[in-house]
Amino acid sequence: MKWQHRIIIVLGLVIMTGCGGGAPTVFLHPEFDFSYVEKVSVVPFENLTTEQGGGARATRFFTAELLASGAFSVIEPGEVTRVLADHGLVRTAQLTTEQIISIGEDLNVQGLFLGTINESSAMRSGSTTVSVISVVIRLVETDTGATVWSASNSSDSSTFWSSIFGSKQQSKSEVLRACLDDCLDTLLD
Repeated sequence: MKWQHRIIIVLGLVIMTGCGGGAPTVFLHPEFDFSYVEKVSVVPFENLTTEQGGGARATRFFTAELLASGAFSVIEPGEVTRVLADHGLVRTAQLTTEQIISIGEDLNVQGLFLGTINESSAMRSGSTTVSVISVVIRLVETDTGATVWSASNSSDSSTFWSSIFGSKQQSKSEVLRACLDDCLDTLLD
């Protein structure tokens, strides 16, 4: 009888933990006053994957999540693109401190969100295909160019039930949105 209780406990733990990604890895600057940041811009995300348009898709989803949160006033993406073009910038992953400060002044923002899509792939798992997304996002304040928040996260479309029973999995877009939202929650909560 004791072994039956152990099996029930183990199955319960497996069901509760499920599958999928873990918690985001987060950095919060210990001395920064986040109430100072009222107006921000989202710089187009860098795409390190082979998936065409992955960075643009992530930028749109992240901007929508940021707007929905109501935590900041967000500059229109077209204005951000114009200012980046004025600065002659195509790749934004490695902006210098001077560029960050200058872009911040031109956009009249206190913070820039910079992001990278590290992985966006589909892997076979038995008879199903699992979508995997990995992102890194950071908030850089524009007075000094210092990173005041950063989060990295990986998510996938597998769940306990879809693994066991082959039920419908989340789309790649749903996994991306969840991954970005989990990162943003670490800043807003």
